Amino acid sequence: MPIKKVQSEFEKLSDVLSEGLVADECTAGELQKVHDQLQQAIMSGDPAQLIRDKKISQQLVMFEETNPVVGKVVKDLMNALSGMGI
Repeated sequence: MPIKKVQSEFEKLSDVLSEGLVADECTAGELQKVHDQLQQAIMSGDPAQLIRDKKISQQLVMFEETNPVVGKVVKDLMNALSGMGI
């Protein structure tokens, strides 16, 4: 069940990126990399392990603190990951 919540929040992050809500291209590029890593983790057989290995949660915390546009989406995604024990 927790992976469903992560997938739902991941879709919101995808929407933020596709709608261009992050004005800073550098930040958008870095957020896209994290997005791609999350996508890979969700599609893998063991998303929790892959997310831990790639330190995605640390990158998300950085975005939450530095970019208020994506702050809520990132915070919700972090809460979903926390539900998976990450």
